[in-house]
Amino acid sequence: MVREDIFYVDAKTKIVDFLATEFDDFPIKLQNRFLNFFPQIFHYEEEGTKYKPALLFTNNIDAIIKAMPNPSKIELFSDDNEHMFASRLKSIVPFCRLDWSVYISIVPGEIKYGIFRNFNSIKEDGLEEIIFNSQILRDKSDRVFGIYVRPESSFTVKMKSLRGRIININFALDIKTVNDWDDEITGFVDASFSKLKTTSKKLNDVKTLYRNIFKNVLKNINGTICVVVDKDYNREKKDGEKENLFGDGIWLEEPIQLSKLFLSSQVYHEEKLTAMANVFFTMLNFDGMTIVDNCGSILAYNVFVETNLKTAGSIIGGARKRAAYTVINSRKRDIIGLYYQSHDGEMFWAPVKK
Repeated sequence: MVREDIFYVDAKTKIVDFLATEFDDFPIKLQNRFLNFFPQIFHYEEEGTKYKPALLFTNNIDAIIKAMPNPSKIELFSDDNEHMFASRLKSIVPFCRLDWSVYISIVPGEIKYGIFRNFNSIKEDGLEEIIFNSQILRDKSDRVFGIYVRPESSFTVKMKSLRGRIININFALDIKTVNDWDDEITGFVDASFSKLKTTSKKLNDVKTLYRNIFKNVLKNINGTICVVVDKDYNREKKDGEKENLFGDGIWLEEPIQLSKLFLSSQVYHEEKLTAMANVFFTMLNFDGMTIVDNCGSILAYNVFVETNLKTAGSIIGGARKRAAYTVINSRKRDIIGLYYQSHDGEMFWAPVKK
């Protein structure tokens, strides 16, 4: 019997290098504890509940909190050394389910653990964007260190530093499955509002709203497909067509226009906006596809297509992926593209081939 042990040594080397270059004097012993924990971050589970924890290592949590517009911080533990690292995370990570992030604040002779978040409107930038777009923190990055770690999928973890460096650690065997969520979602969001006419500020607001909804989808929904069609899309058969691409589904008598909830006036109703965003989130959690147009209107959900084996038969994956490629390869002029997310964390934005 021949045995071969295979290790992700390169990933470990890159992580160690990242910690050393982006956080001066990151403790070696704590680094080892973190490396031991790292493989769990993709599928962290407590009492049968799965989490996707976001961790911030810093030497000055108060400086980071001060740079946020509406923050809250709760300190939970303070230790003299790194021995309790795994135990502390076990006690803290469940708070991530409620949109809190974990901080590990490291100064000589003391390690503090706690949770923090920023309270903001669903149409405003989230915690990660606020921290890493902060000019104040960027100007202090020679003395205020910060490394943000979060799982981006079931096989990729992203690490970002206040100094501007980003690395994606990929544990997938197929390099084709590597995705950067920020890049993919940007393509999808831009397509979803390509024909919405409004001011640049309001357009940015509604795009941020979409990004925030889909961040929640990424964290809490196993799989989804959201198709973008043209604003003049007509699901009735056209001359020469044998059948509609989209079959069974729930088409709304009155499309939901999330953008109009706060684009039509200077004052919008935050509670109503959040409630309607949650309706959209729930639709995305149904089997089948959710259909939106490129003015940001939600048209339908729980929509299915009949898989075309000629165009999707060679695709490796389940029914959801074959359905996605049936749409992508349909060459329909009035279908723009789709956002795909699988149960194992793969995600992408793909325009329909023309």
